[in-house]
Amino acid sequence: MRNLKSIIAIIALSLSTVIATSASEKNPSKVTKEIRTEIVSMLGKKIPIEFKKAEKVEVSFMINKENEIVILTVDCNQTEFNTYVKNKLNYKKLNAVGAKQGEVYKVPVKLKLK
Repeated sequence: MRNLKSIIAIIALSLSTVIATSASEKNPSKVTKEIRTEIVSMLGKKIPIEFKKAEKVEVSFMINKENEIVILTVDCNQTEFNTYVKNKLNYKKLNAVGAKQGEVYKVPVKLKLK
């Protein structure tokens, strides 16, 4: 009886974890697409940093009360690019309507070779 209760508890925890992770994955909304477009335009097309290979980078940020971008993390191996993103985006006003303050956004950025 004790083993049965343990097995049921383990299955219940496993299922709740699987359901929770699949529920958090959602399609990007129109607001998120607007934010991404604005961020990419702020970064510019010509980044003055040389890359050895094409990379995919994820920039995590949130919006503060003044509707400014606050960079949390830049998932990139090159510290020069991390500094570049923080200098270009940190505390810049965001014009996208509907961005939620205090919510963490993650924007993928593709870096191509020159």
